[in-house]
Amino acid sequence: MSLSVSSRLPTVCDSATHTLAQELASSSVVVPDATPGVDLALGAAKKQEAVNFAALSAKQIENKIIQEIIGTHFVIDAAKVEELTKCLGISHEDLLRAIVPVTKPFARPPISGYHVGVAGLGKSGNIYLGVNLEFTISTLSATVHGEQFLVANARNHGEAELEAIAISAAPCGHCRQFLNELGGKSDLKIFFQKPAPGGKTADVSTKLSDLLPESFGPQDLGLEGGLLTPKEFVKSDHANPLSAKAIDAAHASYAPFSKSFSGVAIRTGDGAIYSGSYLENAAFNPSLSPMQTALVALVAAGRLYDEIQEVVLAENPSDKISQAANTNGILRSIAPRAMFRVECLKD
Repeated sequence: MSLSVSSRLPTVCDSATHTLAQELASSSVVVPDATPGVDLALGAAKKQEAVNFAALSAKQIENKIIQEIIGTHFVIDAAKVEELTKCLGISHEDLLRAIVPVTKPFARPPISGYHVGVAGLGKSGNIYLGVNLEFTISTLSATVHGEQFLVANARNHGEAELEAIAISAAPCGHCRQFLNELGGKSDLKIFFQKPAPGGKTADVSTKLSDLLPESFGPQDLGLEGGLLTPKEFVKSDHANPLSAKAIDAAHASYAPFSKSFSGVAIRTGDGAIYSGSYLENAAFNPSLSPMQTALVALVAAGRLYDEIQEVVLAENPSDKISQAANTNGILRSIAPRAMFRVECLKD
């Protein structure tokens, strides 16, 4: 289930402009000329009312455009991003902030009921979306935070660097540490809102280095690059397509600390395959398992958990750590009837 952004964007923008003109033309707001027989104060008040009406209509149209374009997409390509900013007459930061509330409803938090929405701008110009995922009958450590979803989603689409992200709330410490693994050349810009006096909210524009001072990351362990650094490998020629995808995902893993590479491939009832790689963190705990990143791909495609028919984990049994228990545990909590097997990686 998805929308064709390229085919709908011009039409939506044109109709939005037309709708605004119609609303203003049909409104009851009449601004009199400033003649001696006209109360200038009343005229000024009505002019301000017209301005407020136009601003409200523009905001409604902005939300409508974003809702229609995003749909179930979790990535907007660079060309469409530029069309959006020009169509709406807003900056990339404003666009990221506007997308966040539209993204939140796609979160799946059955435990907390707390929906998180995230939007991030890649160096490629693409915008990636993220939401939080929680799993009942499993450990809380299986949770995928919204920022983690976004990063995994960006990596799944081949993004090499994130420049800025907007979040529905300030990032937690867990996510600040996870984001510190990106290893980009520039300091990640972070936008969110915080409570303000009078029950209002205030926009915050900051950087990761300000939110995580005196940080510890891959550079402290002598590593260059980071989690989004492109990685080349030879594609698997395994006869089973599901196993081949799991093996490829394992080879694409980011595991510089444990050297325990692993990948997961999920097959749904219609034969579609969604895969994910193990993404490690210098602090260990914020690491994402391959099952979590594979579920990011599944959710980004708008699929349901009960559509899962089979899951394959590819890992080397002689590695220092194993993802088997974690993978099977999450799977049993969301699709207990699905098949699970382990494909052994060769040294």
